[in-house]
Amino acid sequence: MIDKIRTIILFGLWVGLFVLNMGPAQADDVFEVNGVYVDVTAKNVTLARQQAMREGEGRAFDILLKRLTMKADRDLLPWVEPSRRAQYIRDFSVNGEKSSSVRYLATYTYHFKADAIRNLLKARGIPFAETISKPVLILPLFEDGTRLSLWENPNPWRDVWSNQQTQNGLVPLALPLGDLADISGVSAQQALAGDRDALMAMTQRYEVPSVVIAHLSVTGRDSEGLPNSVDLIVNRIGSVYEGRATLLGLAAQEGESANAFLTRLADEVSDIVQESWKRDNLLQFGQMDVLPVNLAIKGLPEWLAVKERLEKVAVVRRVELALLARDTVQINLHFIGKLDQLIGSLRQVDLDLTLNGESWSLLNLAEGNRS
Repeated sequence: MIDKIRTIILFGLWVGLFVLNMGPAQADDVFEVNGVYVDVTAKNVTLARQQAMREGEGRAFDILLKRLTMKADRDLLPWVEPSRRAQYIRDFSVNGEKSSSVRYLATYTYHFKADAIRNLLKARGIPFAETISKPVLILPLFEDGTRLSLWENPNPWRDVWSNQQTQNGLVPLALPLGDLADISGVSAQQALAGDRDALMAMTQRYEVPSVVIAHLSVTGRDSEGLPNSVDLIVNRIGSVYEGRATLLGLAAQEGESANAFLTRLADEVSDIVQESWKRDNLLQFGQMDVLPVNLAIKGLPEWLAVKERLEKVAVVRRVELALLARDTVQINLHFIGKLDQLIGSLRQVDLDLTLNGESWSLLNLAEGNRS
């Protein structure tokens, strides 16, 4: 009898803490743009600050829309008048603010309103994705004639990557430390050969699911001996894109410096990674489905942690509670798009959807909850 009463009390508590209809997933990180640097000089500091805020808003808006949409749709992206941008911005913060009588410098962080941005893109018929991938590791492999460099100096390709902005896309890019563990873990020759064992050991060290080998081979030089034409080979190990190598022959533009050329190539690699992810994760609002799912839990804290992560999955639109018990939760996942997309999206928040017989189970892969 006592156990029955406890179960009823626990059931009521869990129902009170569970939101049956979460609505669109609240993936706040997707709609946050940070590191927006402004440096403006005007007649006085007040005018400089006002201009800086306009420039910062416009730059952050541009970064966000490009983050969510495909490169092929860039010409379709809406331009929002400065006077109307406030309706899309939830809040912003200022870091490192400095000023003189005529100059203003600062770094802004913007939080955009998720639904407002979604509605803006949907109204224009522009497809978009908002599922954040787990980070991938970039290995900048540089080949110059007979010299192959990964950790060795000089490696101007690695130097360029060290100055790249690697966190603005849906796929965060991680760079290796280049310490003794890295040097002993994988050599330039192993990276070139795609030594899977060595490369997967690197992913385990950095706690990322996959590695991108960005192999840059110099094929031509300018009058000063600097690279002005290259072959770029991009290969992925440890992901669904494994085996789909991309080969590009690229040349410097007229008047483009060697550093600017290599920087543009790093952007090209980033685009390849970002575009393939976005293409596979475009939100399909016209396709809705429901999947009954079982979740084994150890207690209330674990369920609350899983629930919080479900709220970050963009394709999950609603969660219905079907059954609560001490060690089991049964829910109906209402999602948009295809089942494969749901499975992939859940894995980005350490939730694995598996089929056991005729029923689906949700496994919690978070470190603190593994059995």
